[in-house]
Amino acid sequence: MPQAISLLAACGATLLRATADGSQFPYFDSLFSLAAQRGMRVILISDYAPQPVDVAAYAASAAAFHRRYAAFDPIWELWNEPNLAAYWHAPPNLDAYARLAIATAKALRDAGAREVLSGGTSGVDTDWIYGLHARRVFDVATGCAVHSYKPPAHALNEYLQAISLLPGGVPLHTTEACVVTSNGQPAFFRDMWNLHRDLGLPTMVWCEFRDGTAGPYPPYTDPMGLVTPDYGRKAVYYTAQSLVLDD
Repeated sequence: MPQAISLLAACGATLLRATADGSQFPYFDSLFSLAAQRGMRVILISDYAPQPVDVAAYAASAAAFHRRYAAFDPIWELWNEPNLAAYWHAPPNLDAYARLAIATAKALRDAGAREVLSGGTSGVDTDWIYGLHARRVFDVATGCAVHSYKPPAHALNEYLQAISLLPGGVPLHTTEACVVTSNGQPAFFRDMWNLHRDLGLPTMVWCEFRDGTAGPYPPYTDPMGLVTPDYGRKAVYYTAQSLVLDD
């Protein structure tokens, strides 16, 4: 962890993203402490839960987790890709997710959380975002998260449409963006960075820091990281470092 966070800091990172897990408090104690020493905030993805979700228990658990780390001002992202059955662990259901998101966002805000994002969608899912708005999720959630793996030029219209669907004062955040090494990571990073700067979007998170930890299925060997498995800096790392530190 110290090596990874040191490399992230040297790249100019101000955020890192991890899934909240109440059984791993020693890990998170170290993560928050080391991140804070480097001036980074943590985006916490609320943990998965069996379906049907006990909404009250889920919201209370997230709030208790937040209170433990409130001094570090974490950002919350409510579930990972709830618009996919693979992550929702059931057929995606906007009504069920909206109930969970509203209750959990309220509990987190009551516990002192300043920033609570809707769960990052697989793709810039404008139908899902419209459904969240219609169900008043953004009355309590402060931002909307999306994940985009499309070439930025192809994703631009989706981003513009998503922004137009959000209420005033609710920004769009990209909490995952990435391609594998063979697909031209430096160019993808540069184009995605420019898209975010041109649209005034506040957050862009590269999906994986280290090769060998990502991919759609086990054993997660896709080379999607900024560094190699032994923490060697890849070309995309230097691209990111140059763009971020020069910004």
